[in-house]
Amino acid sequence: MASRTATAEGDHGRRHTSNREFPDMTTLSAEDFWTFSLDFYGKQNVAKACLSLQDRRDADVNLLLLAAYLANKGHVLDDTHLSIADGMTAGWRAAVLLQLRQVRRRLPKFAEEVPEEDRKNVKEKILEAELAAEQVAHRLIFKRLDDAPMPTDGGSVKDRAEKNLKLYLRRLVTQGGGPGAPDERDFGDVSSIVAAL
Repeated sequence: MASRTATAEGDHGRRHTSNREFPDMTTLSAEDFWTFSLDFYGKQNVAKACLSLQDRRDADVNLLLLAAYLANKGHVLDDTHLSIADGMTAGWRAAVLLQLRQVRRRLPKFAEEVPEEDRKNVKEKILEAELAAEQVAHRLIFKRLDDAPMPTDGGSVKDRAEKNLKLYLRRLVTQGGGPGAPDERDFGDVSSIVAAL
């Protein structure tokens, strides 16, 4: 997530998934996911943990937030839904989100040639574009997410979140995201995200 300053827009990508086991948690939607993400990302240590996993493991912050969102709604991720979500955002992530992030991170390199005020203005515009692109990623995730029944789990929110995040972490390691097997920093980041729920 680039910033928490924007609010969720519209009702784009609304999807409903029935969940008889958790009747008060029946609606899953891109809009609800976006609202949850804006709030949750701002909680203590969540952004830091997500960005740590992004930088060290090449994690998609949107998928980390999805793991927490689904846990909060009574669901656990499985390989099928994780593959769907990852596949729906992979192209957009590579072509747009990563490019915007790289441009934003290169701005300080122009400290001598470009006045600080100009760099600050450009950075703010890029952050706005990143936030809009993140919202598109949220919609893409929900475009096909409910094509298969979403697994539920009667455990606690934190237990579900830990399962979801560890499943994604294993996937990242299998795909070569970062060095070797999950380490203490990875598990510490997972614990920070879980603790915020």
